[in-house]
Amino acid sequence: MLKDKGGTMKTRISIFLGVLVSLFTGCYQGYVQFMPPEPEMVQTPGLKEFMNSHTSPKIVLRVPNPELVATESGNNDLLYAAIEEELIKAGFQVSDRALFEEIISRSDDKINYVEMSRRTNTDMILELVKLDTDVAYKTNKFYTYEGEQRLFPDNVSVSALGAKVTFRLILIQNNELAGHFTFHYAPCPDGCAVEVSPGSAYLRKENPSYEGISYQTVETDALEEFIRAATRDLIFRLESLRERR
Repeated sequence: MLKDKGGTMKTRISIFLGVLVSLFTGCYQGYVQFMPPEPEMVQTPGLKEFMNSHTSPKIVLRVPNPELVATESGNNDLLYAAIEEELIKAGFQVSDRALFEEIISRSDDKINYVEMSRRTNTDMILELVKLDTDVAYKTNKFYTYEGEQRLFPDNVSVSALGAKVTFRLILIQNNELAGHFTFHYAPCPDGCAVEVSPGSAYLRKENPSYEGISYQTVETDALEEFIRAATRDLIFRLESLRERR
């Protein structure tokens, strides 16, 4: 098979010119990636017993402190709906949040949990304890487009914002806090383009008209997908507690 000598020569010239620019100007182009921490999980033996005795749990999503679920757009209902949709897809029977809160607010303070479960037709509560969209990630490393890892010069680093979400599970009948789960989202999951020059570096978007954007917020679409992914991860871990029969 004949090689495209013209195309090969153009590629070599392009790489050569890029190297010359780097040598004489000290400027580089590449990309950065941030690694999120592993999920943090604590669960009780009671949760395993519950999952094995309930094939299709009746669950309700609660947000005890809405102030701890602050987003840039303020459209928290979109995120709540995303969580509930993932639960429904997995076979959970999801109770209406507003109706659950109304029943609880009208109930006697001394109501026991067995009666609460009966009145609300719910087995467990999934509490969205906190959503933090102001988690800073920072790195002093970048990758060239040839795959070489380098350090930024002059002790420079770049940063961007990620997120984390914390859930907890409560088994209503015995008021057991049965699980506590935290999931993390790192910015630039597919890598972010970076411009590097002596004494400075900044993240940019591939579209040239957006150069200089510093990724100081988590975009709504990315946040919704993170919440969905975290919910799916939580469901997977709950399903893994079931004993195979």
